[in-house]
Amino acid sequence: MAGWGDDPQLAELRTLVYEDGWQPVSVAEGAGAVDTVVVEKDGEQRTFSSDHIAFHRFVEGVKEEFGL
Repeated sequence: MAGWGDDPQLAELRTLVYEDGWQPVSVAEGAGAVDTVVVEKDGEQRTFSSDHIAFHRFVEGVKEEFGL
């Protein structure tokens, strides 16, 4: 996994979920590798993937918060 620095994928994903009303619809955690989150709004889906540790922590929270 990548370190704790900035992750542009995470920054955009957080904005979409918490400011723009996109809903997480699926989460796939990689075994020590890349995690993936799919979000949806108005029938459009976007996929975000990262091996960054902060992204992984966010994914863990999304699973709990959105029941995924």
